[in-house]
Amino acid sequence: MNTTAPTSADACLSIVHSLMCHRQGGESEGFSKRAIESLVKKLKEKRDELDSLITAITTNGAHPSKCVTIQRTLDGRLQVL
Repeated sequence: MNTTAPTSADACLSIVHSLMCHRQGGESEGFSKRAIESLVKKLKEKRDELDSLITAITTNGAHPSKCVTIQRTLDGRLQVL
């Protein structure tokens, strides 16, 4: 298993695969994968924020990172495509 965290320069699939290893909770694997893919796609153009998200998740919050803003739908929900 790769011990280094991905960066925003890596392929989306590589980032998603790495973040799936840190999945918590009872959601199905398919839903979790779609949610992570959606987040990565939304943040792909915001490289600094994507790197902050990756750092926060892969270090389990042990290393400080910047805030990550994710646009919501008009009714306030996160859209998972």
